[in-house]
Amino acid sequence: MQVWLVWATNVGKSTLFNRLIGQFRAIVTDIPWTTRDIIQHKFYLEWVWDIVFSDSPWLLDFQDERIFIKKIINKSDLILFLIDDKVGITSKEQHIFSYIMDSGKKNNTILVINKLDIKRKHDQKDLALLDYYDLWFDNIVWISAQKWDNIDVLQSQIIDYFKKNKTESLKPEEKKNSIPIAILGKPNSWKSTLLNTLVWEHLSKVDEEAWTTRDYIVWEFVYKKQDYTIYDTAWIRKRWKIHWIERIANDKTYKMLEYVRPVVVFLVDVIEWITHRDMTILEEINNLALPTIFCLNKTDLINNKKIKTEISKSLVSLDFAKYIPILPLVAKTWEHKEELFNKIKFLYSEASRRIDTNVLNKIIATEYITRPPRFPKNKICKILYITQVDINSPTFVVFVNHKSRANFAFKKWIDNSIRKHFWFTWVPLVIRFKERSQKEED
Repeated sequence: MQVWLVWATNVGKSTLFNRLIGQFRAIVTDIPWTTRDIIQHKFYLEWVWDIVFSDSPWLLDFQDERIFIKKIINKSDLILFLIDDKVGITSKEQHIFSYIMDSGKKNNTILVINKLDIKRKHDQKDLALLDYYDLWFDNIVWISAQKWDNIDVLQSQIIDYFKKNKTESLKPEEKKNSIPIAILGKPNSWKSTLLNTLVWEHLSKVDEEAWTTRDYIVWEFVYKKQDYTIYDTAWIRKRWKIHWIERIANDKTYKMLEYVRPVVVFLVDVIEWITHRDMTILEEINNLALPTIFCLNKTDLINNKKIKTEISKSLVSLDFAKYIPILPLVAKTWEHKEELFNKIKFLYSEASRRIDTNVLNKIIATEYITRPPRFPKNKICKILYITQVDINSPTFVVFVNHKSRANFAFKKWIDNSIRKHFWFTWVPLVIRFKERSQKEED
């Protein structure tokens, strides 16, 4: 069930969005145009399960907004139409009202009047709603999103709407086998274009201006009977170069990557080529041990010989993570998209594999005898036991006699031994060492 928030300029919509879902998902500032894309969050409200709340964007040009507004109104089961009482009803509100009426969604709309506490006294608030009954909506409620005033009344009206329309209470769904995908890259690498192409929807604003996408965008879609959850991320700059809104967006992006652990599609403009900042971000992704696909975008602008040259250069640049696959791509068309989805599915399945502990120990013990690792004199590190403790990314804990002797070469030997027998193609492996007497891993 889809519940959408539609609004005019700086009405406090993102604040209300965060209040309803109970967490800080949409960035909230006093600066207009902070939210530029559709932001969604699945939320469970009282007895009604599986509600998707969606936060709509505000764009500088209302002509650009209309694409999103019409899409929102047509797809929504329930519309929360927000109006700022300080501003009142302007031409934008009149346009949104006409779209709602033309779509026949008048009875599917709750008119929400925000910031009523600024100009009115408490005993005048209900009386002030009479000014808005000219819009002919049956459900009207006043709130103060910032102060939490009347939020519970709005939640009750949402529940009453679903009860009135005989929407059955849904049990929590079983966790779908949805593959998470995150699109990363430097500014203007066509991340949002790729998102819109993959899901066949105009979800994200595409512009020549850098940093058009300020917050990560989430969307679910199905391709060839497989569920996917795709994340279009805000672009990441060096921390000393960013202001506070960017820093919030960057921190949220990194936390999302750590929590969701998606398959990363890293876009590089093949014309401008890879920069030092790109390599830094790739190393950060590698430190998070996320399965990654290195995509050379805009390959339609160069010939096949040049593509092969760029792939060879990429192999040299990715020497620190040789397992990362490289894929030519054209974000604005479906060229190479089939190969991209095949690689995403394969990486996700590889990262989700679990190795039986007995089999793993037998293989490593055999390798230790037939192809032993090298150590400095009197610095031998023995493997007592090895086990896989996590998937996505595959994480192995190695119990040794002396953890201080487990150097980089020894770690690489274990990595190569696991890949030799169990493949784990194109995915990073996390290897931690632990002494028998230790309780914490390194």
